[in-house]
Amino acid sequence: MANELTTAAKAALEKGQPDEARALADRAYRDHPDDPDARELYTALHLAAAIRLSARAREARRADIVRRNIPYETEFEDAPEVVKAFDEADAALDQVLAADPRHEKALTMRASLLFRRDRTKGREPALEILRAVVAANPANRQALYAMKKIENPCKRCSDSGFCPRCRGRGSRRILGMESKCETCHGQGICLVCGVL
Repeated sequence: MANELTTAAKAALEKGQPDEARALADRAYRDHPDDPDARELYTALHLAAAIRLSARAREARRADIVRRNIPYETEFEDAPEVVKAFDEADAALDQVLAADPRHEKALTMRASLLFRRDRTKGREPALEILRAVVAANPANRQALYAMKKIENPCKRCSDSGFCPRCRGRGSRRILGMESKCETCHGQGICLVCGVL
């Protein structure tokens, strides 16, 4: 039965139906939690969702900064919709880690999400997660790279994570005309440290 569900989930993915694929993978894992194929597909699909939701949270913050016209290097509280977006990304990671508590990619992403959400409060918990990942697998380059970026405050953006040229807006106004920021390619993030 697990093989049928995982096969159906993979077929749904090939048809471009990620929600249906995730529902089938959820069912396969729920019904057969010890099946390695069901677990692998379940974690892969939820990790993909977490990646997508994390990018959406970052974009929600950028749009909120523009909407509220928050000056650069000004402390601010995230709007409720931004908080919700970060919570959804975190919940997707919870699902991956519930199935596989040592999933290195999910743990690395959790650390990056904690740091991205709040660079001051999230720095130490993020580093703690990454140190554990590296202790378990010293060859994990992604975790080592993330740890290096989090340990050393970014000089380019004053460790804000936002593009210093457009000040996190993704666009610049020159002579009264709005244009996409070439430095960050319209993303509003510091490309040195904000890509975490």
